[in-house]
Amino acid sequence: MAKPSDDQLFDLIAEETQVDRAALNRNAGLADLGIASLDVMSILFEVEERFGIQVEDEDLATCTTLGELMDKLAGAGAAAAAS
Repeated sequence: MAKPSDDQLFDLIAEETQVDRAALNRNAGLADLGIASLDVMSILFEVEERFGIQVEDEDLATCTTLGELMDKLAGAGAAAAAS
């Protein structure tokens, strides 16, 4: 499996959270965007389904910015691609 690109993740996050795609950037705080822990779980499930990668939900618990969240998701995808 290839790791998801930033654009793929931005699109997925916009779909799952109903946040305007144009408002999403890597430096945005999750709280500032109104992305709650339930939204993060929804994003996690969708990433697992679409990209076939496994991410431990506790790995995402410390994410405070969209960039941190995306790095964790993409990092799991890269690890899956390497194995």
